[in-house]
Amino acid sequence: MFSDSEYFYCYSPNLFRFLKMGKKINYICTGLHEKTLQQFWLFKSNEQLIRAMAEYKSRGMEMGVIR
Repeated sequence: MFSDSEYFYCYSPNLFRFLKMGKKINYICTGLHEKTLQQFWLFKSNEQLIRAMAEYKSRGMEMGVIR
């Protein structure tokens, strides 16, 4: 069994591009949410991901704002 905290489900295309292209963090798989059909990308949670997400948030990019 695994814990949900071991994984991060990314539903934001902007955050996905930042993680994948900007930080070169690989995702495990992609899929569609069962009810909403919104695409997500599954990342393994680790220090690199946590640091990248903190940087993303500190830059104000969580709302698509690029500074």
